[in-house]
Amino acid sequence: MVTGDRPPNMAKDSPESNQGADLEQGVSIELLDPEGKLAALFTEPEPELVPPNVHSVRLANVADAADMEEVERLAFPALFPPTRFRREVERSNTLYLLAVREWTEEEVALGPDAISKSDGSPGFVGKIASLPGLPVRLLFQTMGGRKAKMPPEYIAGLVGLWFVLDEAHVVIIGNRPGDRRKGIGELLLIAAMETARNHGSRVVTLEVRSSNMAARTLYHKYGFREVGVRKRYYADNNEDAVIMTTPPIQSDEYQEHFLELGRGHAQRWGETERRVALS
Repeated sequence: MVTGDRPPNMAKDSPESNQGADLEQGVSIELLDPEGKLAALFTEPEPELVPPNVHSVRLANVADAADMEEVERLAFPALFPPTRFRREVERSNTLYLLAVREWTEEEVALGPDAISKSDGSPGFVGKIASLPGLPVRLLFQTMGGRKAKMPPEYIAGLVGLWFVLDEAHVVIIGNRPGDRRKGIGELLLIAAMETARNHGSRVVTLEVRSSNMAARTLYHKYGFREVGVRKRYYADNNEDAVIMTTPPIQSDEYQEHFLELGRGHAQRWGETERRVALS
């Protein structure tokens, strides 16, 4: 119906005709509703602006090895033997990504100088070592007489990928205990999936503890399916590992689903910069 026209066979003074004419002729809502209650029904709410995420994702390098070991030790205290990241990051078929951020002013102020001024009271070492911005190795470097140096960035978490034929296998994904429930684990998974896609991998696979329902739920969200079990896989308690794999990640259907999940993460936690380049 063209604006201002009346449907055929409708009387000029019928209620429907009058109501339509009122709206089409631009009668002011303010005149009909001076208190603005009706106008609120027609007003779109302003979208909430989510600030950019303070974390970004970048490729790991040899210089990050000691801090990666620290993150692994805190995220997986029962893991033995520890990963030799200095060697791992240089493997041709392996790639590690880090969730990093800048140090806060408080963390800089409580850096190595704060550790060196320890009064030796009980609990001080544990308190300092538990601060998210102060790796334990800094404490021992200072106590050993060496000048401790703050890493250039705070590393909150890491994820590793092993590329075999047309598969990308997640060998590790975790973050510091103090950085959980901040969307960092999901951010690392998103970055890993993007990297696998850009690498040309057909599917992504991983193992997860059978008792880790939170991780299994996250992986299900991103399309992973449970395809098998590795009995007594984890040496610390002989727990089974659930084998999970994605459908083909290069398909249009999966990419549409994945991009929607990525937008949802950004809306909740803020946009992130992912500095990942594949040669």
